[in-house]
Amino acid sequence: MIKKIACLALLASLGAARPAADWRAELATYFGDEKTGDFRGAVDFLKGQIDSLSDEDKPVACGMLAYLHGQLGDRKNEYQRLGEYFEKYGAIGLGYHFLPLAARNSVLRYLREWQLRYPWVLKIGFVSPGGPAETTPAANPPETVLLGIEMASDVYYKLTDGDYTLKGGQFHRGFNSVALQAKKLFREPGAFPFVLEFKAGDLIVRRELVIGVQMDYQGILGRSAGAAKNDEFMLEMFFGQELLASSRKTMVSTQDLEIEVPPPSGKYDPFGPGYQNDPKIPNSVPIMAIPAAILEAIKALKKKGEVEPVPPVELKTDIIVAFRRPKARDDVIEVRARVSLGLREMQFLSYSLIGRR
Repeated sequence: MIKKIACLALLASLGAARPAADWRAELATYFGDEKTGDFRGAVDFLKGQIDSLSDEDKPVACGMLAYLHGQLGDRKNEYQRLGEYFEKYGAIGLGYHFLPLAARNSVLRYLREWQLRYPWVLKIGFVSPGGPAETTPAANPPETVLLGIEMASDVYYKLTDGDYTLKGGQFHRGFNSVALQAKKLFREPGAFPFVLEFKAGDLIVRRELVIGVQMDYQGILGRSAGAAKNDEFMLEMFFGQELLASSRKTMVSTQDLEIEVPPPSGKYDPFGPGYQNDPKIPNSVPIMAIPAAILEAIKALKKKGEVEPVPPVELKTDIIVAFRRPKARDDVIEVRARVSLGLREMQFLSYSLIGRR
């Protein structure tokens, strides 16, 4: 009896775990050819299967659903699946060999066309110059923060703060940057929302970004440069030993600037150091030294044509901005602001459907 129960449980488990080839083979039956395929039936079948598929099969099913919704003219669901295909799975574009030849070519052509024009953000972050980080705080808070976006293709964009349009235009394939006004960012800690929209044909990809600012106040650095200081003195009037009147006065004066200048040495050389009135110029060069001299001359010529490499631009989602801020009594404190960039939500919309609202 126990053996029978074990066998039944094994058979049930094997039946529940469908092999990967099963759903592919069954999906292929919905495609007679490119024109006579049962797209609605294929959509209903895939929607019931996709959640139970393996991580390897889900990108294939997601790309198929985007294609099928597109064939049915369902832009809303097409763009949702298309965005998921690119943003979540990375647009693999493989795994459709199980389809009939005509259907396979149609699906691959559809995905390839979108790979060329989908507004795919490869990387986004604050622009941070390469090389060693700055340790000295700036005299004032920065006026702008540079946002860098690396795109996979040319695309139109619009940047808003939720109420007003801040920037707009076209991003090109590769690195792009947008300067954000930073006055409100460094006024006080907080979270500041921005909306970055991309448009490719009828598709709009809306990214809701949030810039968070946290501030750490280091302490009093001292009187700011050139700040005024108050000098107090007492004015008294005597007649003999008797005090007739007194008054306390305050005079505002600027801080003295002291520059130490070294004393003169008393030695002057109009021709500069190393000048020889009768230089000893050698009139012969050893033969064995000629190849080395030629090699050094060639290296020197090569160095003249070389351009000093520029440190690469880095895109970071977290940066530290250090600056000074004046306080009461002419004191100055150092502020270290941690600025972070986060993604709150992504939406995939149809421009034609938005216009109908």
